[in-house]
Amino acid sequence: MSAPADIPVPRAVSGRVLGALRRRRALWRFLEAVCRAVDAAGGSVHLVGGFVRDLAEGRPGRDVDLMVTGIRFDALGTVLASLPGDALGIRRIVVAGKRFAVYKVAAAWSADDIDVALARSARPARPGRRRRDGRSCGADARDDVSRRDFTINSLLFAFRLRGSRLGGEVLDFFGGLPDLRRKRIRGVGDPAERFREDPLRLLRAIRLKNERPGYAIEGRTWRALRAGAPALAASIPGERAIAEILRSLAANPVGTIDDLHRSGLLAAFLPEGCGRSLARMKRRYALLRDSLGHPLPETLLLANLLVDPAASEARAPGPRDAAGTLLGLPKTEAIARRLHVPRIRHVIRMVADLCRLSGSRRMPNRNARIESIFGRWDDPRWLIALYEAARKASSRTAEDFRPLLRNAARKAPLLSGTDILGMGVPAGPIVEWILERVREATLSGKVATRSDAAAFAASLCGAGPAPRPRPRRSRSAKSAGNGRGTGASRHSGRD
Repeated sequence: MSAPADIPVPRAVSGRVLGALRRRRALWRFLEAVCRAVDAAGGSVHLVGGFVRDLAEGRPGRDVDLMVTGIRFDALGTVLASLPGDALGIRRIVVAGKRFAVYKVAAAWSADDIDVALARSARPARPGRRRRDGRSCGADARDDVSRRDFTINSLLFAFRLRGSRLGGEVLDFFGGLPDLRRKRIRGVGDPAERFREDPLRLLRAIRLKNERPGYAIEGRTWRALRAGAPALAASIPGERAIAEILRSLAANPVGTIDDLHRSGLLAAFLPEGCGRSLARMKRRYALLRDSLGHPLPETLLLANLLVDPAASEARAPGPRDAAGTLLGLPKTEAIARRLHVPRIRHVIRMVADLCRLSGSRRMPNRNARIESIFGRWDDPRWLIALYEAARKASSRTAEDFRPLLRNAARKAPLLSGTDILGMGVPAGPIVEWILERVREATLSGKVATRSDAAAFAASLCGAGPAPRPRPRRSRSAKSAGNGRGTGASRHSGRD
């Protein structure tokens, strides 16, 4: 690919970036030390990537990536090791990276590691091999940014030592600044080649668009994204894919789902969310944001992806508890594991509890069981909001559980398991059954005092349900959600 002419950069942009760097005093001291040491070794230092992009826009940058030219990889390691670690707050320096070696610098004043690497050449390392040749000085700055993903991420800040003073300027080889002004996500060079180099960039383009209101993916880049999605999606590591999707959902859940669907990536990662489920999923996200604001909790963002397959599974034949609710959601859990959903037990528990609430009218001891379901959550508003959104998105009436929960909060349990055992009831499921019956009577107003509750419990002794053979359950079903269906006893169930 022929090298484009440099794009003129207004001095105000370079001044804005330099000023933002100097205001971060700990970072600036570190940068000064690195630049002076690298310069003494015959090299140059550049700040690269999204950090430059954000500072150029006047946004607070986060991830600091430094690219060094003119010296060897082993020499760079020697330079970093020579820095005054205590004075600069350096905690450790390690080498990382499977295909492209990078020094990771952990500092006391930064929540994220600082990456320091040589410039990448146009020829990538062979799969399975890490490029860290101590004899090579790497590529130049233009070569490095020619292989970056999008033009807005190809900006450089080149540090310059002028006597004892450190300065620098923004370099733009591929039109990143004009694309920032136009709010455009555009691939560097041939976007199809950039996606083939790293298929995760398919999801990153969508994430960048949704994190930045008003941005659009440039036409040629969008066409390359859609063309590459069917073949490349399967090669994206699951943990990295869900991380990109989750960040995009947190920024704009409805827009993210729409972009994933139009690009073909939703069908690749979550085919269960296509078809009729698509409109319901988007509607639930919109209702959740109206109810809880922005950003939505991670558990809700992930649980909403699974609501429709969980509802289908709950309606299907399978082992059920006394309330008719499916015991576990093994198929839904399998989908979550395929997606590499983080905190999977927490997410599955939420969709399982949603299914239980949807069938709450058929529950025995209904008030006590509903109280038990919400008692498993630190913040019951999340489950209430998801339940109401799911009902409205399916054009069904949502029940208001808040009066029941307020009533339960006013009425403390009158008896404990120890009280029931003291009546001579043998330990086992019958104790929980009696406690649930007593709690139901308390919440419904049938008993109001401890003596009334004790008399009611005594009348139930020996009248418990006959033991039923437990259905055989798969290992995955045992781990899904709360393994006892609606749950008779009140317990935290929190991760």
